[in-house]
Formats: sequence, C-alpha cells, structure tokens
Amino acid sequence: MADEITVQAGSEQPDHPALAAMTQVLGAVVPAEWAVMQPWANALLWAFNRGDSYIVVPREYRTSVRNCRMLVGAAGAYTPFILLDNHLFSGRIWQLEQDIAENLWKRATVKSVPLDMEAVAVDLAEWFPDADSAQQRFAAALALLQHFVVINGGPGTGKTTTVAKILGLVLKHAWKLSRPPHIALVAPTGKAAAHMANALQRALSKLPLDQDSRRLLGRLGGQTVHRLLQLQPPLLTGPYDAEHPLPVDILVVDESSMLDLSLFRALLRALEEDVRLILLGDANQLPAVGAGNVLAELSRPTVLSPALKENLTTLLPNQILPETSSEAGMASHVATLSHSYRFDATQGIGALATACIKGDDESAMNAVSRFPAQLQVRSADWQRMCHDLYALHQPWWQAVADHDVDAVFSHLNDIMVLTAWRADAEAFNRHYRQFLRSRLHLNTDSWFAGLPIMITQNDYAVGLYNGDIGVILPDENHSGHLCAYFNDGNSFRSMVLSRLPPYEDAFAITVHKSQGSEYDSVWFVAPQTNAAADDPLFNRALFYTALTRAREQFIFCGTAKQMVQGIKNSQQRRSGLGAALAGKALQQSQLSLF
Repeated sequence: MADEITVQAGSEQPDHPALAAMTQVLGAVVPAEWAVMQPWANALLWAFNRGDSYIVVPREYRTSVRNCRMLVGAAGAYTPFILLDNHLFSGRIWQLEQDIAENLWKRATVKSVPLDMEAVAVDLAEWFPDADSAQQRFAAALALLQHFVVINGGPGTGKTTTVAKILGLVLKHAWKLSRPPHIALVAPTGKAAAHMANALQRALSKLPLDQDSRRLLGRLGGQTVHRLLQLQPPLLTGPYDAEHPLPVDILVVDESSMLDLSLFRALLRALEEDVRLILLGDANQLPAVGAGNVLAELSRPTVLSPALKENLTTLLPNQILPETSSEAGMASHVATLSHSYRFDATQGIGALATACIKGDDESAMNAVSRFPAQLQVRSADWQRMCHDLYALHQPWWQAVADHDVDAVFSHLNDIMVLTAWRADAEAFNRHYRQFLRSRLHLNTDSWFAGLPIMITQNDYAVGLYNGDIGVILPDENHSGHLCAYFNDGNSFRSMVLSRLPPYEDAFAITVHKSQGSEYDSVWFVAPQTNAAADDPLFNRALFYTALTRAREQFIFCGTAKQMVQGIKNSQQRRSGLGAALAGKALQQSQLSLF
C-alpha cells in the first residue's frame, strides 16, 4: 500500500529542480528550520511529480518536523507545510483538497426541485426498459433527485447514453424556469470533449424528446475545461470565480479521472452551488498528470441516506437498491455502471480488463492464451513493428494517395501504438519516420502526406487544443502544397502549416494522451527507454487504460513478465481528498445536532 512507503530524511534522492528556489526563500527566512525540512520538502516535490498529495513521515521524525513551527503547522495553519498525523502536505495542496471537499458538500446539500414522482417513475421505466439498463436507470434517478452526481463506469457501460437521457428527463421534469437552461459539456482535453459530444448527439437522436428539447440539446458541443473557464497561461487564471460565476445551469464533465486538484477546484469555484453537476469517468483509469486522484476518491460504493432511499423506492419500485445509512455522506451521490455493452467480461478484451482490475495475473495470462485473435503478447522489436504497422496501414496509405480526406480520417483510429512514457513515443515515431523514408521515398522534409500529428499546446486564436489530432495532406486545390486537416465533427478544415501551434508526430502517442479515444487495435509498448519495466508508474491503471482504448484487438509489445508486472503493480496515489470529505461529513453531522 502507498501509505506503507515512507521517505526518510537523508535518503538518496536527487535535488528536485524546484528545491533551489524554495531554499533561496525559506532558507533565508528560517535557516535552522529549513535545514530540518529541506529533505522532506525535496521528497514532497518528487511526490508531486508522481501525483501524490502528501508523503508519510515515520514516527521517529515527526517531533522534529512538528517543531519547525514557522514552516509546519496543523490543519488550517498558514504555513508552507501541513502535518496531519504522519501525513506531510504542502500548504497549497492541503488547501486545494479542503476547498474541493467544502464545495462538494455545499452542492450535496442543495435541495432539488419537487418532482412529479409518478410521472418520472413512468418515464424512467420507459426510457430504461430492460434489466441490463437497471444501473443506468438508477443513475438517472439519482441525478434527478440531486444536483451533484458521479457516474463511474468502464468503457461501453453506457455513461454517455445515460447522461443523454438524464438531460432529456431534467428538461421534461426538473427544469421549472421560463427560460431554457444553459448546458455545457466539457472534458479535460479537446479530443475527449469532441468524442463525448459526438457520442451524446448519437444517443440523443434515439430519444423521444419534444421539439424544444431536441432543438436545445441538438446544439450542444464539447469543449475543454480550460476553454470553458477561459484560463490563460502562464498562471492559468480566468475571469470566473465565486463572485463572477459561469452562466451555466447544467454541467457535464467527461473523463473526470483526468482532472487534477487545481483544475477541479477552479471549475468548482466558477460554478454556483445550485448548478447541476454530473461527473463521468472510469475510476480504474489513469489519474490526472497533476496532483490528485479526484474521481477515484469520489467513486466509493454507493450508500443511500434514508430520505434518498425513500424517494428512490418511489421512482424505482421494482429495483433492488443499495444499502442505507444515516451517515451515507458523499457515497449517496455515486452511481456505478458495471454492465458493459462493448465487452463480454468473460471473453477477450473484457476478460483481460476484468483480470487487470482484480490484479489477477494468472487469469490475465489465461485470457491471452484463450483468445489469441484478440489478445497477444509480442516482443518489442521496433523494426518488426514498423514493418507490420506499415503492412496493416495500407488502407490508410491508399486513402492518402487518393487524396481522400474522408477515407483517411475513417482509418485514423484503425491502429494506434501506445507507450507508457513520452520518450518511447518519440523514439518510435523517429524509427517509423526512418522506415517510411525508405518505403515511401521521402526526402528530409519534416512534413509529408499521411503524417498524423497531435497538437500539444492550446491555441485559442486558431481553435486548436492540446490533444487534437490532425493529418498532413495535399491541399484541396491540388497546388502541390501540404496542409493540416482536422475533423470538426461534421466536416474537415484545413490549416496552412505555418499557422500550426506546437505539435508532435502521432503514429505513437502516450497512454495519457489516448484517454478519451478508442481504436480498433491497440499496440501497447512496454517501457523501453529511460525507465525500468518495474517502475512504480508502470502500473495497473496505466495497463488498464491502454487496454480499454482497444475495441477489437490488444497487443502487448513486451515480455509476459513485463505484462504481469504491470498488472500486479497496484501503486495508488496518496490523496487527502477522501479524508477531507470525511472531515466535512463529520462537521455536517455535528452541525445537525444543534
């Protein structure tokens, strides 16, 4: 467990790049205390790089750390560091988690509008008619009764379909104002936001909506959280906060596992307390690149308060409901979808995903043996991979030769090479470029027809965002010049290469960059460069995220031993958000006594 891993003062750990700046400031103000705290500060900085919120201070060191009273305080102190029992936080991270917990508890206590319970019950039964949709039905009922809900589920469990129906039911039964609601759909990346918006529109087209609702919901498009908040670099500040809230009534956030603490707090502070907030995501996926583990900390087993259970019994009269507790707290705002419409949990990718979640390496390797067409383990021979990838990419290259933009983009997600580390993605892209140079008789130009690229920096002026995928192709005027094409949903737009924001080749991308996307076949490359296969960051969440990007086939490019190591490594982030939520719950229960 993560809490059992401690970092001792004096242990061999290189200085973090930010340590010198801290030493310059804090060492000058309180040199004696900084001499004690410097190794702990260094360990904490490296922990932030891993996404942890705190480090563990062994018992024998706590007194010396606690005695640094100018630098270290208890909960609520305005000090650079906070020590709670054996957990050492930076003051900033501790405050982020406290602010998030307090904000969520305020949302949890917002009273929803009265519903015509009989009419809602009828629609829930009609909109979710079969036994397989019982979990979705429960999630929809929960979202109608509360202004804050978390819907956690793996790929193919119907999260987007469920939220489409929730929006339709809210408009029909729970929106009482004369004006239509302002609805926003967001995700941490542009690619994930576009994917959600497209999937939502497909789901909405199948619903029995009235004309006004269909018109309103049909206009919905996705955007990044950064764009919604209008966050501007370098400090990522924007115009919206508690005093100047976003003009939004309903907010849906997809791929919530990718939200770090800073971004999530900025989002919450920009929303009025009575906004309907729906978080979607898969808690088994990789957490955010930044500090925190927001979705996993929120996605606890559902427990209902007695009052909520009574209302749900009316809305879902024939459904078995979760257990009840007077101390249900935030657990009463969570719905989990486990029935997958995409994967059979006993077959192929579904079987491997189930084994991965459980950390059952024996069942995982058994699945690989039983389903060789869907699951394979191959050596990470990059020359062979380049040869095989090129052979399988022939429909892509034919579409490029035909100047058929539609066909090119239709094959964009046929195969994707995913890597654990950025350095490996860059190295594979270099190898594949070299391979293509000889096969396609390319010159040394950096651009060539058929090159997929990924934008790496938001550029609001040209409307391209981090994670957007484009393809370099001849321009539509057949002038002999190349340009970049991007899919805008219903059409393609081209951009001259000189206007492109920073980008990188995208024959291979990192698992982190792939979140929110799906591919027919995924080739997941075990760590190759500058990282050992037993690195704690090569873990179950990373493996599961790579695996569940695949729709039809998953190939692990490495050894069986490496695959087992990834599945068995359950390294979890240290997060204080769960404890912060529990602390706010205790405060709420104490207040209710008066």
